[in-house]
Amino acid sequence: MEPIQILEQRFNLFPAKFSWRGQIISIDAVAECRTELAPSGRSEVYHFLVRVNGKFLHLSQRLASGQWWLLPEGAD
Repeated sequence: MEPIQILEQRFNLFPAKFSWRGQIISIDAVAECRTELAPSGRSEVYHFLVRVNGKFLHLSQRLASGQWWLLPEGAD
């Protein structure tokens, strides 16, 4: 899991562009979005499956901190 910085969002929710390892990466499409709930039922993490240059990446946002992460391939 690596931290990323979101530079642009669509509809104030979906990631559109982010910075990672000194690169600016534009997202072609958000293929999937899901919410991870805490045991209390509150939304805790948003997960996004995004397409970038024909590859799929898994991004997540921790709602309490606002921090965004790029998760390794195959992580759920």
